[in-house]
Amino acid sequence: MTGSIIRGIGAIDHATPEQILAHPAFPAARRIFVSETARVYEAGMFPGQFGADAGRVTTLAIIVCQHAGYEPADRATWPTLSYLKDTVARFGFASPRLIDSFVARLVQTGHLELRQQPEDNRVRLLCPSEHLLAWDRDWMAAHYAALEALYPEPGFGPPRQHDPAFQAAHARSAVAAFDAIIAMMWSNLEIIFFLSSTSALIILLSLFEMGGSEPDSRIREADLVQLAPRFAVSRSHVRNILAVAQERNFLVRSGPRNAYIQLTPHWIASFDRFIAGSLAQSDLTYRLALRHQAEQARSAA
Repeated sequence: MTGSIIRGIGAIDHATPEQILAHPAFPAARRIFVSETARVYEAGMFPGQFGADAGRVTTLAIIVCQHAGYEPADRATWPTLSYLKDTVARFGFASPRLIDSFVARLVQTGHLELRQQPEDNRVRLLCPSEHLLAWDRDWMAAHYAALEALYPEPGFGPPRQHDPAFQAAHARSAVAAFDAIIAMMWSNLEIIFFLSSTSALIILLSLFEMGGSEPDSRIREADLVQLAPRFAVSRSHVRNILAVAQERNFLVRSGPRNAYIQLTPHWIASFDRFIAGSLAQSDLTYRLALRHQAEQARSAA
């Protein structure tokens, strides 16, 4: 794999979106990405028992990152609610009110704990429970499964094996890649609605997984509405997602009374770019985490 230079983090050898899209194994990686993403975002898996969207997924990732970067002697690293809101705001997907309600729900469901800061008992720190950290490791393993299909040698052993030490290094390293991740997400403007609307991306990915991009697709709207409880949304919400997808040329209807729905080549191209960009950022963060672990090992020697 050739590398690229990412501002602020130096030259890192990692796969680019263009290389991923051109890889002969990309169709197989795409199938893995779709199935694994759907699995970790299901109602029974996703933290807080909410449906997944970019705001909540980003909030979870940043909670883990700030916990990993916490240094008691450095007030700037204290993982407070205010620090969380300031960081999530950079991504542009979650309002302060959404973060407040999501954090409260995470505390209620045992995914997050509020702990007193020893150096200042007026401050409460956001500490992910082992329940949330376990989901984050599962999330990492899911994302790196698709990359491993593309690059099996040497593969992505630490995240695929749910290694807690690698998880901490990954979380600390991801902060350096935030700007690149934000740029990637907002460069895919056509799918911003589907990222920010609860479970919208997963519903369309599920349609794809069901064969919804095939010319002879016979999938009906009712088949997708049945996914509502799986992804913690209402049936009317699923219908709204499909209506917006049709408006944006991501979906067409055909057959008697337009009963059948089918994803368009336009959708496939847009989501392939998003998947390739996501995998490239995952590979970048993986390389940063390996570098971080190597630096730690040298310091300890």
